[in-house]
Amino acid sequence: MNNKTTTILTTSLLAIVTITMAAYIAYPEIIGYGEAATITIAATLIVFAAYILWDRIRNVSKGFPAKDERLQTINHKAGYYGFIAAIWTAVGAPLLTDILFDYELEGHLVTASVVVVAGLVFAISYLYLARKGN
Repeated sequence: MNNKTTTILTTSLLAIVTITMAAYIAYPEIIGYGEAATITIAATLIVFAAYILWDRIRNVSKGFPAKDERLQTINHKAGYYGFIAAIWTAVGAPLLTDILFDYELEGHLVTASVVVVAGLVFAISYLYLARKGN
């Protein structure tokens, strides 16, 4: 796929996710504290994705490729950090909640914590590496 097609598809996907979250927020009678935390985390990840998309659109509009070698290296490093965070979260979250709260973490909560932590570590490390220059 060329850069413009990829950018258009990514923009469409981000718009669909944003619209879906807005539709979910539109019914406040089903939103509790747990859902509010989830929505906050999802909104944060959407903002990070929008930043990455904005950066790629800016590159394409200038005539450069959407992803050059530097961005691919940054993606690989940030993905590695996110993967390591996912592994340690899967091991540490149940252990930590058992030690601190004497509560056995359910499977879906372990999965949610792995996804959230890995996503946030990826986004933060991507932004850090992009600003630092790799």
